[in-house]
Formats: sequence, C-alpha cells, structure tokens
Amino acid sequence: MNLDQKYLALDLELNNAPDGSTPNPSIIQVGVAIGSAREQPSEWITKKWYVKVNEPIYQFITDLTGITNEDISQFGMTHYDIGQELSRLIKDNDVFVNPVTWGGGDSTELKDEFDKHGIEFKHFGRRWVDVKTWYVMRMLANGKKPAGGLSSAMGVYKMQFEGKAHRADVDAYNTLRLFFEILKQQKRMLDMISMAKEVK
Repeated sequence: MNLDQKYLALDLELNNAPDGSTPNPSIIQVGVAIGSAREQPSEWITKKWYVKVNEPIYQFITDLTGITNEDISQFGMTHYDIGQELSRLIKDNDVFVNPVTWGGGDSTELKDEFDKHGIEFKHFGRRWVDVKTWYVMRMLANGKKPAGGLSSAMGVYKMQFEGKAHRADVDAYNTLRLFFEILKQQKRMLDMISMAKEVK
C-alpha cells in the first residue's frame, strides 16, 4: 500500500422527487475529498460546487441536503466551470485514476452530464472504487445482513460520521475516511497472515 498515493472521493446530490420518480434527475451539488493515507484528514482537500440548474429544487431535497433555490441562484456554477476546476484539482494532486465512491455510478453520472453539456472531461474512466461493495461483502462474509448507509457502515468499523450527511463534500470526506480505514484493516490482516506463515 502506497501511503503517499492520493485518492479522490466523489459524491453528488441530485434534485429528485420524494418518490424517486424524476427521470434523469439533475446534479445540483458536486463534492470531492482528496488525500492520502499518510496525511491526517485535516490536511485533505475538500471542495463542493453548486450546479447552476434551471429548475426549482424540491422541498424534500432542501430538507434532506440543505440545498436551497437561493444557493443555486447565488452560488451555482456552470458545468464548464466546475469541470475546469475539478480537472485542475485532479491534475495538481496526481490522484489515483479511479474515484472512490459510496455506491457505484457517481463518476459516470457526472461524466454523462458533462457530455450532455458538450464538455470534454478526460478523467475517471468508466470504473470506480466502490466502498459500499466492500462493506456489503464484509457483512455477508460475517453472516450479517448489510443495512443502513455510509454512517452505519462507519459504525461497523468503529468510526463516527463527521459533519452533516447528504452534503456532497461531507459525504465524500467520510467516504474517503472509511476507504482508508478498510485498507488499513485489510493490510493488518494480511500482515498477521504473513507473520503466522513465518512462525510455521
């Protein structure tokens, strides 16, 4: 495990109806956290962007995420500007090629939205590091039923979720924290197996 390798965790907030029925809901917030295992989380870069959309924000979404119509009108940025800033962050920090996510698809969803607006975004590829899948596999391997979201998963690893959930930058930050904890525990287990083999 390269402790100096930087990873980027990505999270999106969408403008979706309470029953989830909105076809192709618009991205209204993009959040990232960038850091390495060697760094303290306080040293990581966290960033969020409000996305300029021409539609009202569902009250359900405002209640869930804290994102208001006023946030979008005052702070909303174009897809082009967000793509430019995100590209610079990725290049300047030499992050791992695939983003870290809680659940799959955020990176392809963001790329697809960039494509829809005619924006070339050369990062991420078509793959991602899905921390949720790792959590589910651990629970199933231990004969337990996976339940809950990111906060519940962090509890399994004896971690506390920091900040308010459903804020893209906060969710990305906590996803990256959990990712590094999983790597650390995996390495510890492999080291123990290696030591046991040497004793034999």
